[in-house]
Amino acid sequence: MSQREEIISGLTLLVGEDFDEVHGCAIWVKNGEIHAILPENELPEGVPVIQFEGGYLFPGLIDLHVHLIWSGGKDPVGDLEKESIEQTIIRSVANCHQQVYNGVTTVRDLGSVDDIALELADAVESSVISGPRIIASGKTITMTGGHDPFWARFADGPIEALKATREQIYKNAQVIKVSATGGVYGRSKGELAENAELNLEELTVICSEAHRFGLQVASHAIGREGIENSIKAGVNTIEHGHYLDDPLIDLMIDREVAWIPTLYVYQVIAQADGIPAYAHEKAKRITEIHQSAFKRYFKSGVLIGAGSDAGSCDTPHPSVIEEITLMADLTGEIKESLKTATVHAGKILKMNVGQIREGFKADFIVLENNPAEDIHWLRDVQAVYVEGVRVR
Repeated sequence: MSQREEIISGLTLLVGEDFDEVHGCAIWVKNGEIHAILPENELPEGVPVIQFEGGYLFPGLIDLHVHLIWSGGKDPVGDLEKESIEQTIIRSVANCHQQVYNGVTTVRDLGSVDDIALELADAVESSVISGPRIIASGKTITMTGGHDPFWARFADGPIEALKATREQIYKNAQVIKVSATGGVYGRSKGELAENAELNLEELTVICSEAHRFGLQVASHAIGREGIENSIKAGVNTIEHGHYLDDPLIDLMIDREVAWIPTLYVYQVIAQADGIPAYAHEKAKRITEIHQSAFKRYFKSGVLIGAGSDAGSCDTPHPSVIEEITLMADLTGEIKESLKTATVHAGKILKMNVGQIREGFKADFIVLENNPAEDIHWLRDVQAVYVEGVRVR
């Protein structure tokens, strides 16, 4: 954590859960947190002041689903197969830079070959490289032959599931990722997005052990059976969730399970040219189902967080603005869509991030205009702070 102390002045502050405009006040940053929000005519003496000449202070963006080792090209798995591990690491570091320089201050990395994302997280935390705060799973726990085998820790049966979970905890994973169903991209044969993979007993063991060590579980779950198994097992977040329905939503609300829909990446895979044909066809079959579920359940009471799946097909780092823009296009709700990458994401992580508020991490971005009026203003980043340290 930064031990620096300074005051940031001259900006309109967008504070709290509703991004209320506050004029004539400054942010006092101390030990990496927002120590106080105070009137500019009451600033304490002896604390350095960083003076801006107008603009807006907005929370740093949070992307709850990324893959930092992936290229964001047409076929990221193919890219990995062609390159050395050293090349993969170099690109991963560059992706960290791209994320944070464009205003993303926290990410969850939910799958990486050889647990590279765990090393990236350590490198950022120790200031070896510049990047967002990284909450990484490393390898995904998957059934033998299951979704995303290239970064999988295969586990079959409850004993193996327990061992796999403990292995990732031992490696200092900060979240456990599971594949409860097949997927759209990753394997050209032998996989259907709708099929359940890890079963209820395996998922229950994983969740129980992860929670015992204070870690959340994120579940890749597209088909209905896999979603239901995940919720009943005790996962914390459903990633994707195409086949959600009324009973499943009620169950999620009852058990306080959050939803990370990752809408944009599936739209891209369904529509873009040059994507592997097998993925393109699978995405076309389920994208409309996905978006319909999102529109239906956006205001259902389930806590929704933004996740872009950045690094996936034609989804470069960062892509969280594209994700929340699509949310706003589908619902007409700009401010509520912004909350998925700030306020709601912080609540899902159970961390003091995602708000301009006393006691929260000093993670924020300086913008020329107010994004609550137009999301596209998020693209015009003037400065980025992570725990009070200016990284751009």
